[in-house]
Amino acid sequence: MQPAHRHRGSLARSTLIKMGVRVAVVIALATLFSYFHFLHTLQGEALMDLERYVTERSQQEEALFVLAEDNHAILQKAMVERLLVLEQEDVSARFDSLFALMPDGTIRNRPERFDGTRMPSVFVSRGRALDAEGRRRLLAAYDVIAQYGPALHSRFTNTYAALPEDASVLYWPEHPTWSQEVKRSLSFAKVYEPSPPEKNPARRTVWSGIYSDPVTHQWMVSVVTPLDLDGHHIASFGHDVLLNELMARTIRDSLPGADNMIFRDDGQLLAYSKMPMTGTTRPYNILYGSWPSSEALLEQDGTVQQRYHLRAILKRVKNRLPGQTVLELPEYGEYVAVARLKGPDWNFATILPRDVVSLAAFQAARYILVFGLASLVMELLIMSWVLRQQLTRPLQAFTQATDQVATGDFQVALASSRDDELGRLAHGFELMAQEVQRRETALRQANEGLESRIQERTRELQEKNLELKGALVQLKEAQELLVQKEKLASLGALTAGIAHEIKNPLNFVNNFAQLSVGLVEDLREALEASRTGLDDSERERMLELLEWLEQNVRKIDEHGRRADGIVRNMQMHTRAGERMPMDLNALLEENLGHATGSTCSTHPGLELALRKDLDPSVGKVDVVPQDFGRAILNLLDNSLYAVVQKKKSTGEGFTPELSVRSRSTSTQVEIRIRDNGTGIPRKHQEKLFTPFFTTKPAGSGTGLGLSIAYDIVVRQHRGELRIESTEGQFTECLIVLPKSPVSA
Repeated sequence: MQPAHRHRGSLARSTLIKMGVRVAVVIALATLFSYFHFLHTLQGEALMDLERYVTERSQQEEALFVLAEDNHAILQKAMVERLLVLEQEDVSARFDSLFALMPDGTIRNRPERFDGTRMPSVFVSRGRALDAEGRRRLLAAYDVIAQYGPALHSRFTNTYAALPEDASVLYWPEHPTWSQEVKRSLSFAKVYEPSPPEKNPARRTVWSGIYSDPVTHQWMVSVVTPLDLDGHHIASFGHDVLLNELMARTIRDSLPGADNMIFRDDGQLLAYSKMPMTGTTRPYNILYGSWPSSEALLEQDGTVQQRYHLRAILKRVKNRLPGQTVLELPEYGEYVAVARLKGPDWNFATILPRDVVSLAAFQAARYILVFGLASLVMELLIMSWVLRQQLTRPLQAFTQATDQVATGDFQVALASSRDDELGRLAHGFELMAQEVQRRETALRQANEGLESRIQERTRELQEKNLELKGALVQLKEAQELLVQKEKLASLGALTAGIAHEIKNPLNFVNNFAQLSVGLVEDLREALEASRTGLDDSERERMLELLEWLEQNVRKIDEHGRRADGIVRNMQMHTRAGERMPMDLNALLEENLGHATGSTCSTHPGLELALRKDLDPSVGKVDVVPQDFGRAILNLLDNSLYAVVQKKKSTGEGFTPELSVRSRSTSTQVEIRIRDNGTGIPRKHQEKLFTPFFTTKPAGSGTGLGLSIAYDIVVRQHRGELRIESTEGQFTECLIVLPKSPVSA
């Protein structure tokens, strides 16, 4: 009996899957609710942190401005004190020793005494004449900057003093040749602009907008404090803050995932990580980019989206309620916290994407989800173990018992002692197996007699069938041999008659063709002897006709000889020789030498790879030497013709090969002739032994070679001739001869 079909399903697995899906849905819902809870909580905390961060950062930035104001107060006091000291001195000699009027009309440091890494650089615009008071103030500013500049350099890029005479005293050790490189037409009007009382009546420290230094081409902002003495403006002290330093400080101390920016109320952008101030000579304004006109925006103006984004931030900051720090940009999914920097009145803003807050909530929810899934996996493992012990193993025992009964083994043992549904089911299954065993035994006994009779009858039919198959095979072989013999016998009778009838007239054609050739020669000699009787044109015409006649007669003789050869082949095809013991290997050597010698003489330079493997135990075999040698020669000629044709079509890359082997067995001799020539197309292989069938061009073969070879080997010597070939690769001829002669 065949075992029952095994179902791939599992009750325990399906139960676990259903329970797992339900628990997973509960975990997913709990995770979703947790996500929204965390999102709301973290959002509130993030906004509080954002507001606190902006407040603290604004206080840090304000410290720099307060420090600048304190520095300027010290510089102002030192300037006043230095002026009082210089009022008692004649400064002309010292002034001339430090500074000089240059050919371009400007006053600068004397190059031979100037070291910009330690000394302030001085520049007075062209055409500005300094009186004694102006020289005293310039020299006082020089002394103050020289004294305090190096100390203040640790916090500020440079320190300078600008005088109303369009003069500047600058300490900037990173650019020691600043005063030497500045153009003569440079004016300090922008630095001096907020200094007069009418522009700055409160005389407070002011901050400039962004501008590019004319020498270093670096973007910077300046903090300037005017100095008045006796109601007159005598100088302005200032520091420059490089934009890259402001940018680095703005970006470096930012919240994770947030961006900082500093801008003025008029829209001028001072620092923003996503808008580098490179490649332009004008500051960037949020409202209209680098150019206030309708000219094309520069690369640093950012994309269209960035410009609209910055404008939305500026608009939202301007429209915020008093005291409001944290703003929301719902169209961009961002929070913006802004604080006012006291002193320069700049706006310090931090932009926090809403995704940063939601990401933290998502990570917390993911932790809950992972923890819940891990708990689910542990619960499923415990349930799987319980179900395996209480359900799967008993059911597997039932399944094994079912397979056991299906295979004919009814001695099953189940846990029928269990006091539950599975125990009662096991007891019923055992009773059923016993009943099936009883019926199976009775049925087997009834079928044994019938099976034995059927087997005996089947065996007899198989034996008869084998006998019939053997007889049918022998009959087919005999039929094929008989058909081939009948073909060859008919061909023999036909060729004998044709040869007899054609031979005599063909002899007359050949003889008279040879006589005609001789007569043509005699006629040409006679024509040469009678030159005087003919003029040159008639004589040339006669010679031309004689040449045509001679060519025609020679063609008649050539084709007559070819026809005579065909007749001789047909006669040899019908003529039987006398058998005698012959050394088969020697016969192979002899015909192989004839065939290769003829081919090599016809095709000079042919490099033929010849391989011989002749078994010495072949010895002598009863054959008709002339006929069997002709069959071997025909097969060798065909092989050599094939390799020569392939050599012509392939060229130098092909090496012709011919292999001849002989082998002796207990009852027969085998001869194999193999070449690597053109091969035989499959459609021609069934016609190989048909008389007059040939694939060679006209004049190159009669189509009788293989037919004669088959007749000699099969009919005359009672052997076998088989040919195996693959087109374009090889051809192998197999001759099998019986060792003991077989009567024809």
